[in-house]
Amino acid sequence: MQSNGLYIRVIDERLFKTTKEVTALTRDIDYIVDKFSDDIYRAALAVTGSVHEAEDIVSEVIIKYFTRQGELFFNDDEHLKAWLLRTTINLSKDLLRSAGRRLRAENEVSASSDFSSPDMQIDVQNAINRLDKKYRIVLYLFYYQGCKTDEIADILGTSKGTVTSRLKRAREKLKLSLSDYEKEMSV
Repeated sequence: MQSNGLYIRVIDERLFKTTKEVTALTRDIDYIVDKFSDDIYRAALAVTGSVHEAEDIVSEVIIKYFTRQGELFFNDDEHLKAWLLRTTINLSKDLLRSAGRRLRAENEVSASSDFSSPDMQIDVQNAINRLDKKYRIVLYLFYYQGCKTDEIADILGTSKGTVTSRLKRAREKLKLSLSDYEKEMSV
């Protein structure tokens, strides 16, 4: 992800008195973009199902962080990452609600899968996209982000038991969906 467009918008929204402040902000933007933009993008894509909307949400989340930077304090990068992902999920849900559209976009596939063939990657991603949003989100956070169930519970504002239950149901639904697909393909 490139941060060029972010520089102008964030810098325009804040008044800086010195070049040193602008340089520090530029360095901070580079750090956030380099370290977290891929995670933000994948979380937004998991919720919206749209590459274009996910890209827009990455920019919005980073801008939101920098416009609220003085109000936010994090002990470490993990807490910052949790805030960024929570904000990403909230903005993604808001976008879906305001647009009044379906939760997934057709023919858009995530580039981050570890399956052997491109066809299998597409099949798995399509099966994931057919799941309810609540299942897609926990699968994404657990498998793609490597979050633990208690971290997912914190990010989603729910209990650890709910997260565990959703993960189990998501796996079952995914397994059923893929086995049905395999049966169709073998006929």
